[in-house]
Amino acid sequence: MPVINARELRENPNASEHFSSFGVIKLARGETVEPHFHDCDEWWIITRGSALISTEGQSHEIGPGDMVFTAMGDDHAVREVYQDLEGVYFEGPLHGRKRRGHLHHPEDD
Repeated sequence: MPVINARELRENPNASEHFSSFGVIKLARGETVEPHFHDCDEWWIITRGSALISTEGQSHEIGPGDMVFTAMGDDHAVREVYQDLEGVYFEGPLHGRKRRGHLHHPEDD
């Protein structure tokens, strides 16, 4: 399949054996994303801006040209956006319980 349509993938999770989700990251200066995990591996490719993130228990400053990989089940977050952040993300096939979206541990609720 040379083109994977994002709308088709959202409506039919089995539309691709390679990705469960993908899209564009756009976060404004000062924004954060709460710690969460996924039932899949996730990759971010940063094209603009800078931020402080945490993944796999470590903090990292990221900027244009950086790629972030977080393995299935590992908590990750955007702690602080220094300059408006843009990029793309890809989530691999769902595994385990095959839940979509940002997942949180019961003790986080």
